[in-house]
Amino acid sequence: MQSYLEGKVSVRDLPPGGTDAEERKIISAKGEMAQILNRAGESFRHLVYWDLDSARSGQARGNHYHLRKTERYYVIRGKLTLLLEDTATRRKEKAAIGAGQFVTVAPRVAHAFVSSEYSQVLEISPDPYDPSDTVSLDLASSFKTA
Repeated sequence: MQSYLEGKVSVRDLPPGGTDAEERKIISAKGEMAQILNRAGESFRHLVYWDLDSARSGQARGNHYHLRKTERYYVIRGKLTLLLEDTATRRKEKAAIGAGQFVTVAPRVAHAFVSSEYSQVLEISPDPYDPSDTVSLDLASSFKTA
């Protein structure tokens, strides 16, 4: 597992194999199965699929942070750069992420995604989307000028 911004963001590969109780990846003759979330006592109320092809569109996704919400992402396909900024310290970091990786972003961490190829991602949160919890921040532009 890799950690960014003093542990406020984590990136990890889902391990292959394991038991039914674990978050894991299974590769078989049938294909790939990813058990992305399997936690007792935890549910999710927000599940979004999104794709991104920044190389073609010139666009980024995100460019915001949440005051209270923790977000998790599972990269289904592709390669992306995750741009991060701790809104308290203004410290910035980048993370290279790709297919099969699971990312957790804590509240008050600004984040934006830029893909180097066509990418597909699931976005998961125990909290529903609330526009009053989302603060826009043009993080992608600030990284270009840094």
